[in-house]
Amino acid sequence: MTTDSEPALNFVSTALDLYGGPYSTVYRPPTGLASAIALKASGHNALVLEKEAKLGGTVLAWLRLCVSRSFMVRVPPNGFKILSDWGLEAEIRANTAVGAGFAVYKYNGGKAPDRDFIGINRWDPELLSDARGDCVHFWHQDLLRILYIEAIRPSDSAGNTVSRVTVLFGAEVVNVDGDSCAVTLRSGEIHIGDGIIGADGATGVVRRTLLEEEDVDPETCDVPTGMGLYGAVIPKALAVQDPDLACFYEYPESTLSMGSNRGPTQGTEGDIALWLYTPDSRQDGNWTEDAEVKLTDVIGSCDASIKKLAAFAGPATCIQIQDRYELESWVSESGRVLVLGEAAHPFPTFSKPASFHAYSISLEDGVFIGKIFSHTRDPNRIPEFLYAFEEHRHVSLHMHLDPTSHDVLGRRARCSHIREAEKQYIGVITLPDGEIQEERDASMRANQAAGRNVMEAGENDLQQMLDEMRMVFGYDPADDADEWWMSWGRFRGLSEKDSANR
Repeated sequence: MTTDSEPALNFVSTALDLYGGPYSTVYRPPTGLASAIALKASGHNALVLEKEAKLGGTVLAWLRLCVSRSFMVRVPPNGFKILSDWGLEAEIRANTAVGAGFAVYKYNGGKAPDRDFIGINRWDPELLSDARGDCVHFWHQDLLRILYIEAIRPSDSAGNTVSRVTVLFGAEVVNVDGDSCAVTLRSGEIHIGDGIIGADGATGVVRRTLLEEEDVDPETCDVPTGMGLYGAVIPKALAVQDPDLACFYEYPESTLSMGSNRGPTQGTEGDIALWLYTPDSRQDGNWTEDAEVKLTDVIGSCDASIKKLAAFAGPATCIQIQDRYELESWVSESGRVLVLGEAAHPFPTFSKPASFHAYSISLEDGVFIGKIFSHTRDPNRIPEFLYAFEEHRHVSLHMHLDPTSHDVLGRRARCSHIREAEKQYIGVITLPDGEIQEERDASMRANQAAGRNVMEAGENDLQQMLDEMRMVFGYDPADDADEWWMSWGRFRGLSEKDSANR
């Protein structure tokens, strides 16, 4: 364990998650802030470099008003309990809607105002209790604001020398030098630290640097799948005027609609957030760029209520779902640079409002790296600790292991496993019409008729998805980091001390 007499380590974090204005590029999980909060709690300093010019005040008010640019994100229990453990539960409760589950419909099986209802999947209260959290829906900027305030909050109100987080706005990173542990900004300014945390996303400078170390072309390594993801927001003021849209406000206020090669998911907290998977657009834009093809032109054959949602929606956006190249290592050749979050394990849709797991997994990354560094202030051990993040018990990990045995999944394997589960989720709701689709629908309808959750039993793929959720929800990254320390890290430190004393 570290002592206050030892100097704190200084980390430089390249972040792209603090959106300061209307022209920010994408919505990404706040990995940079999460790692900074956790490193501060462990007694270290973090400098967060943010490309955007500012955060807060009129900008957040602008985002709230411009609903077409303000996306709802989902944080499941494993992310909720992290925020709660940071003392933020009251703030979370005041700024979220708790999800009770989700209803499942056919995409084009009914006539307004009735839809072809398949069933409901409710979150198991025992599962949530064991996980110490809820499934909650945030507006992206609300979560961002909460984390930003927590990050810059002084850790000692008594005026003592304490660890700190500094956020430098208008700091666009153009180069990362792992050997000298230096980050160069477009302004020419250079920042040097003991370690560099790359949290600038799948297309950021740090991931590109590691790709180039592996002789991989960053421009061609990620492959589009042919499926696009549209995002839009339907203002409540418009939605409530049409009785055919009342179904979207009924319990549990979150739905997925299964169609052939397309399907929307929808969440409600006043305004309706709509995401649509569709093969009808090849545009790879971002969350602030209007879609080239209108939402109403890519929805295909669907229920009248979904058509009305699309008609009422504000400007839509479109990105491509991609098979992202998986880095051979999350740590640079120098051992001083680590990628986290989307830079390490990008999900199919790299900007994450539609993702179920991306925000919580990014919070986990921050907690894990902060927790293992609670055990050292020795800069010589930084490479060992960064590799530990990636490789903790990696040798014994295989993807076919029982997904309920979350204690055997290391950090890298866990993230890969969850990423694959999210791909399966997209595949299930966009399954093409045919025999397999008919079996899926029949199994889910039978569950509903028997009073079970629609995804509880029957088809192996559906049950596997639920088992994976249990595995994901119950994970505690701080416990995992401590397990590495107790099993491996402390012995290395003791052996080095013994050698020095001989």
